[in-house]
Amino acid sequence: MRRREFLKSTAVLAAAGTVPALPAIGQSKPSQIVYMTWGGLWGNALKGSMDKAFEAETGVKLVQDNSGDPVGRIAKLKIGLSDQKHDLLALHDGNFALAVKQGVLEKIDRNSPRLTHLKDVYPQMVHDHWIAHIFNAVGITYHKDMKNPPQSWADLWRPELRGKIILPEVVHSIGLYIVAIGAIAAGKGPKDAEAGFEMLKRMRDLKPLFVQDTDSIMNAFLSGEAQVGLLYKSQTHTIKDKGAPVEWVFPKEGGIEIAWGTGIAKGTKNLEWAERYLNVQCDPMHQTAFAHTFNYGGSNPKSLAHLPPNLQERVRFSDEEIKRMVRLDHGFMADVKAEWIDRWNRVIAG
Repeated sequence: MRRREFLKSTAVLAAAGTVPALPAIGQSKPSQIVYMTWGGLWGNALKGSMDKAFEAETGVKLVQDNSGDPVGRIAKLKIGLSDQKHDLLALHDGNFALAVKQGVLEKIDRNSPRLTHLKDVYPQMVHDHWIAHIFNAVGITYHKDMKNPPQSWADLWRPELRGKIILPEVVHSIGLYIVAIGAIAAGKGPKDAEAGFEMLKRMRDLKPLFVQDTDSIMNAFLSGEAQVGLLYKSQTHTIKDKGAPVEWVFPKEGGIEIAWGTGIAKGTKNLEWAERYLNVQCDPMHQTAFAHTFNYGGSNPKSLAHLPPNLQERVRFSDEEIKRMVRLDHGFMADVKAEWIDRWNRVIAG
């Protein structure tokens, strides 16, 4: 229809009071959006909090895709770039560097009018391509009857701890952290491979117990097999609830920050609605679900006010601790991962 004819016909309809409503500017409302994330307790925590809130607020169904591991999720988004079927991607901080390198994430629009809660999130937890919604710290868990409990990363190398230390294997998501921690304990930066691997040789001589998964670390503390080792603050509270006689310390050099968050899939057809979901994840009220389920704190510090005192104590990090958090360069870690894994294996094999 020519423009003149369209305007003429519209004028006639207007006179009759029957002009049809024009579509709103922006994307049309989808029936659902798809979020790639973990299943199990994690997926259930999302369903009962953030997913539920998003659906109530928007009328759009949130569908979880819990298939595959984090690297597999990234690969799936890469394959779908030409006709993207997914909208959101959940990862922990160590995997986002790979997702960014693979080009599968949209850049976060920090000025989007839909991200109303973003201003309250810790600035260091808002990244170019993803936003953390929960976080914790890797520190030192130790048996509470230790006469001289560790206070620093360097204390892990004390000779009297020979045979009493438990550490994650290199295949664990934080398995290579011991190299960075070794460098820090030696007074160097976490990227100093020479210092880190020299400390790993010294750690090998202390005969630590290496295990492949977090459950094995937690069980070793529960059974008394381990006296000291690496663990999240949150996980330490979990095993304390089960009767483990342990305590947790934020090392004086700084705990290693670990965070989980969400990015928007590159090529999503539902960008506006993906942003709305991110905003729900930044809402302090909805972040509390992960404190109740996993003892994880929210990236929005206002979430603390919505928790009972006992949970506030579990998830809180002081302002000073937040400042002293060690934030690893995960882009660098991704680049050196293959080299460091090979070197780790050779050091531990002797």
